[in-house]
Amino acid sequence: MSNALWVEERLCNTATQKRIPLGGSLELLPLCNMNCDMCYVRLGREEMEQKGRIRSGEEWLELANQMRDAGTLFILLTGGEPLLHPDFRRIYCELKKMGMIVTVNSNGTLIDEEWANFFAKYRPRRLNITLYGKDAGSYERLCHFEAGYERTVKGIRLLRERGVDVKINGSLTKENRRDIPQLLETAKQLDAPIHIDTYMYPAGRERKSGFHYDTRLEPEIAAKARIEILKSSLTEAEYGFYREKFLQMAAGSSPKALDISVRCRAGRSSFVINWLGNMTPCVMLGSPSVNVFENGFSKSWAQIVKKTDEIKISEQCGQCSLYEICNTCAACALLETGNYDGVPEYICRYTKETVRLLKNTYDEWQGDDDNG
Repeated sequence: MSNALWVEERLCNTATQKRIPLGGSLELLPLCNMNCDMCYVRLGREEMEQKGRIRSGEEWLELANQMRDAGTLFILLTGGEPLLHPDFRRIYCELKKMGMIVTVNSNGTLIDEEWANFFAKYRPRRLNITLYGKDAGSYERLCHFEAGYERTVKGIRLLRERGVDVKINGSLTKENRRDIPQLLETAKQLDAPIHIDTYMYPAGRERKSGFHYDTRLEPEIAAKARIEILKSSLTEAEYGFYREKFLQMAAGSSPKALDISVRCRAGRSSFVINWLGNMTPCVMLGSPSVNVFENGFSKSWAQIVKKTDEIKISEQCGQCSLYEICNTCAACALLETGNYDGVPEYICRYTKETVRLLKNTYDEWQGDDDNG
């Protein structure tokens, strides 16, 4: 770990202990020029206007001043597609002037020479750009935007040519399950790291249609994809080290009285504010929720901290021998079961299959058929 990352880790740990809102996401708007099947944020303009309005740059910056005074340093600007916000450039530049360390989430399709030059001049910490598939066909099936692939790859290339830090993200679905090798190769060609999520939270949020369960892989197939990605992304030595450490943790027994409170930084040193102004502990949770434009930032944060500290997950999960390697959390439990203390069957199967596959040699499962 570099010195900078070590300092950041210490800073985050201290903030979590002291309940300082060190990092936050601002969801500037729910509008997007794509319409991905699994998206839990995107709304059409008419649907958005039935629920609320886009907040102005002035409103976001007034809020940002309150955030800075409360100790916020790291900001993620997201959406929808945040570049569609009419005041994006002003918000972004003013946040940087305040001393904020700014990251941007984008689908990348709007990034042309002008946008690339802007980010080269006013550099973000990083641009996270999602690559949804290997070609135009994947984008048409999943995002209903055939031109999306070409535009996204072009956008990433323009940014990398200017030395702008880019991280490629991916969301694995039934539609793009077979695209993994090409996605990894494309990221290599673009000289950008890639992270592909193989677990998909069944989030619905404001969308009337809710979550499209038919896009999600069966947990065993998602686990298989997880190992495929690790095997392809790491060197043989790195994969061996990861496998050994993971299985050692899986073999360990949990203490009888394990802490079952929220174990990540959500609601303890990080927060999300959606386009309506509702602050929540994390992007996947719709509650607890407090409106910052009505109550002010500090008061809202205090309420979120209090309510987050009251959340407990299942004692069954807390005492499971696989707890330390399991992806379950309060948000996962709530979305999968309807309760914070529910036991999410999907994630149990996903974790157990990950352990089973890691125990076997790669060649034993590499050629297996699946339903992806």
